[in-house]
Amino acid sequence: MKRLLATLILALIVSPAPVMAQADPTPPRTVAVLEGPLAAQIDQGLTAAMANGFGGAVVLQVDGRTVLQAGYGYADRERRVPFTAETSAQIGSITKTFTALAVSQLAAEGRLDLEAPVRTWLPGAAEPAASASLHQLMTHTAGLADYCGDDFEPRTRDQLLTQCMALPLAHEPGRSVYSNMGLSIAAAVVESVSGQSWPEYLRDHVWTPFGMTGTGWTFPTPAPGGHAVGYLDDVSQGVISDRIAALDGADWNLRGNGGLQASAADMARFHAGLMASPEAVRTLMLQPHADGDSPGVKEGYGLFFRVDDAGRPWRVGHGGSDGVFFSYLALYPRTGAVLYFVGNNGEAPVRDQLRAVLALIEADPGVRGPTD
Repeated sequence: MKRLLATLILALIVSPAPVMAQADPTPPRTVAVLEGPLAAQIDQGLTAAMANGFGGAVVLQVDGRTVLQAGYGYADRERRVPFTAETSAQIGSITKTFTALAVSQLAAEGRLDLEAPVRTWLPGAAEPAASASLHQLMTHTAGLADYCGDDFEPRTRDQLLTQCMALPLAHEPGRSVYSNMGLSIAAAVVESVSGQSWPEYLRDHVWTPFGMTGTGWTFPTPAPGGHAVGYLDDVSQGVISDRIAALDGADWNLRGNGGLQASAADMARFHAGLMASPEAVRTLMLQPHADGDSPGVKEGYGLFFRVDDAGRPWRVGHGGSDGVFFSYLALYPRTGAVLYFVGNNGEAPVRDQLRAVLALIEADPGVRGPTD
């Protein structure tokens, strides 16, 4: 997902005149589950944040049960639609976790080799990226540039393979440097190996079997819980799937690396589906595979691993943002606790709320687990 400035400029070019959101002294709060003191503390903080424009949802599971599932504020301020845990909202770069799961499924089935160069499945793809392995793409160690144009710059699959993959390496291979383009190439491999489009593969092998009814790339019919609108400085930025659909398939600057929408409840279903996946898939997805770009961080496939001084993971997750929405999926392997959090009123204010939520739950040993 690209820089905030690019998002703002593009919104001014392709969107209708912005609609200013109206102030609301009593924004809605929709609570499905609220159990225990930790959930009550989180709920209290997010309820207070609504006065400053927070709109979003949270799901927290501890000890195998859901203790908080709630929505706060508006998913659509103009229409006064409340945000609920079933509202579909942009997950940003957590899209990469889905692409990595697709690759891991195909690898576990023996249909691809994670260490083989991607030209194996993408004949005619340009060097130097064609020599990268899927392992390198998913751990951001292929040396690729981050972007090959802005999110909504039209980019066909053929252009990805011939023009973007021909870009000079930006870094020495082996070093972890984040690359959105790398996960788009991985999505192209999924298509080649499976014989399905990337969203069709995810629909048939992830969303439907996991029971994720509000997750998608584009939506021929509305999501059951509706779609969240994004806001920057109280100005509507619209719904991302509408802009993706307008690209009419030339969406390869986003495909595989960002732009999916899912509800908070669906992200809890995603975790349940992942944990119920075959052991070979879980082994690939739930262990680190390379050193990260900073101390205490390891690279996984579509996930980042926070590790202690002994190298043991204590938090596993991925965040996503386009500057408008901010989302975060966190798994706590020592206790099995799970958090999903999303907000629609700009990265900076939502990130502040997330930090407050993480501070509360990570002070609770029932979530983080032992620290020694």
